Amino acid sequence: MGLLAKCLICTCAASALWAATPAQEAKMQALYLMQQKKVEESIERYRELANITGRHDFEVLQQMGLTLLQKGIQSEDPQAFLMTLFGAGLSNSARALEILEKGLKHPDPQVQLLSLNFIGRQEDDRADELLNVAMSSDFLATRMEAAFHLALKKHPHAVGQIEGLMFRLPPVFKPYFPPLFALIGTNDATAVLKRLIEDTDPQVRVESILQVAHMGRDDFLPLLRKRLSLSNISELEATCFSMGALKDSSVVPKLKKLSASPTESIRITAALALLRLGDRTGVPALIEMAKNRNLFAIAALGNVSESEEVLADLVQANDLQIRINAAVALLQLRDPRCAPVLSEMFIQDARDLAFHPYGSIGRTLTAWKAVPSAELRSNDPTIDLSFSLAMREHILRESIHLPEADFLNLAKEIIHRQQNDLIPILIGQLENLQTEGAISLLKSGAAKLTSPLIRDYCHLALYRLKIEGPYEEYVKNWVMHQKGSELIRLRPMLPWKYRLEQSDFSLTPDETSRLLIESFLSIANQRDEKSIDFLLKAIQHGNPQNRYALMGLLMRATE
Repeated sequence: MGLLAKCLICTCAASALWAATPAQEAKMQALYLMQQKKVEESIERYRELANITGRHDFEVLQQMGLTLLQKGIQSEDPQAFLMTLFGAGLSNSARALEILEKGLKHPDPQVQLLSLNFIGRQEDDRADELLNVAMSSDFLATRMEAAFHLALKKHPHAVGQIEGLMFRLPPVFKPYFPPLFALIGTNDATAVLKRLIEDTDPQVRVESILQVAHMGRDDFLPLLRKRLSLSNISELEATCFSMGALKDSSVVPKLKKLSASPTESIRITAALALLRLGDRTGVPALIEMAKNRNLFAIAALGNVSESEEVLADLVQANDLQIRINAAVALLQLRDPRCAPVLSEMFIQDARDLAFHPYGSIGRTLTAWKAVPSAELRSNDPTIDLSFSLAMREHILRESIHLPEADFLNLAKEIIHRQQNDLIPILIGQLENLQTEGAISLLKSGAAKLTSPLIRDYCHLALYRLKIEGPYEEYVKNWVMHQKGSELIRLRPMLPWKYRLEQSDFSLTPDETSRLLIESFLSIANQRDEKSIDFLLKAIQHGNPQNRYALMGLLMRATE
């Protein structure tokens, strides 16, 4: 055989070796088309790949998702940019951090905060670097939010960064910092907290004392005991609270003396501190103040066993403020006699009530006030409708601890009166309950033809509970019919202390938007072949604006 023939054979062999298989060709085409932003064609080629191999290729889906998000973050369309940030955040992928970094550099502080919300969830060195970068933002809100996430993570540089920010700001901002150092809890943070307890500003001292108590830092007790002899009312109230919270029985004599203070808030706080230490000598005075219609005392009885009868009388009062505080206290004691007033709080009527908290001077006591004509007074800075809704949702969550029959009666009334702003929380509670009565009520709600929101949420709950029936098909059909719906919008951020107790995303309470994202999340969390197929279909044929966020969910389902 001649040399030329041998060369030709070798060349043919090499070509055969490097020739792409149909699967490889489909994979390369899918990735190339996604690079060209031809999303529908890219997914079609990916489907060919899945048909050839007989399975989904998670790595290819991750690459396709990251490519689409990289394209989306370069878009000049603000909505596409925002949805891309959501997609990057929902993906929960460290590879998407470079996209979230673009949001962190955006000139809009709201966009920066959105990016920070997702960056803070990542356990990754690069995420920590970005939090440190955010501490140099032009916007104070961004720097404070970054400080909060650094404190949550107990980052090694958190104390230095946060202390530096505190000293650069005007003194009026200083009371916002003790919660951050308390969250960190390291030796360096403890040293700063000790200095803040001795600060010249009484508001800083009060906040520091309260944070020490909330974090259970009994190593601060020697420092706190000295403060029981102070005359500053707010600081004395905070110190009384901390003695009870930290279970310091050595100060019982002082607390007994303070329970007879001429200042009502100190009397109440000292009585509660004694109660936490097992001493009920302050309870009669507390009950007497409650009978005299002191709202702080009424609310405080929620911590006092055997006060149910007093509260049951107060819950019948003509004064609405007395009724709602007595009802919340009874709920805390798991007494079903609170139910009629809770219903009054849950069901909106002609009075258009909003609810907001107000605290004592030392911020250890809280009572609730009902404000009528809330919509007409929406410009009043003392009325926050989103906070009022959050309060009602919290009360509804707590209502599940009542006897089941009483809770289900409240649930039936909310459904019957179509109180739609509470439906997402209520259906979630029924889903968590998982009793025969709860499932029966969900099935009844799923059959309500005249109440689409209730019907749709009940179907979603029954689907998540894997109850036999047409629920999965209904949810997926409903989702595919929302092609034109906007998937995600921002809602106002709650303060740090309330966000620590929640794990949901900061989404709008708007009915269709919230239900749609919950539906997609439920489908993505299944992490099976059917759910992946469905998400691909929704990206391919749904609202083009939504595809960035949906791709993030697909990445999350295939990580």
